[in-house]
Amino acid sequence: MKKKIFVMGKVYDLAKQEISEIENEIQMDLDKFSSGGIRFKIDITSEKTLELIFTRKYRDGEIDWLNYNPETIYCTDAKIITGHGFDGFKVPVYWGGVPYGYPFFMPKEEFIECYKKSAIKLGGSKLKLAEVGIMPDKIIFALAY
Repeated sequence: MKKKIFVMGKVYDLAKQEISEIENEIQMDLDKFSSGGIRFKIDITSEKTLELIFTRKYRDGEIDWLNYNPETIYCTDAKIITGHGFDGFKVPVYWGGVPYGYPFFMPKEEFIECYKKSAIKLGGSKLKLAEVGIMPDKIIFALAY
C-alpha cells in the first residue's frame, strides 16, 4: 500500500517503512502517552483499506459505558488516535475541548472531518472514507483511500 497515514501526531509512509517498524514507533509513543496501557496494530484489510487498532483499558469510572452513545467519540479516544497533546502536538484542525480532566465526547462525524483535514495539512494521503468503532476494550479506526 502506497499511502501516508496520520496517527499519534505523525504521518507515516507505508511505501517507505515496514508495517512492523511503524507499529513499533507508534507503540513507543503510546507507551509514553499512556504509561503502557494501550497496544497498537495496523491491519491492512485490502489494497486500499486498513484499520488502526488500539487495544486499551479504561480505569473504573472513567467512562460510563451504560450511557455511551455509539454516534459519539470520547475526547480521550480522539487523542489516542491523533496524539493531540502528546509532546506538545496539536492537530491542525481541532475539534474543540473543555478544561483538562473533564471527560467529554463529540459526534464521530465531527472527529472524522477534523482528522481528515488534519491528515491532509500534515502531508497524509487523502481519505475517501473513515469509520471509527469504539468498544470498551478497543478502538478500531478504519481508513479507505
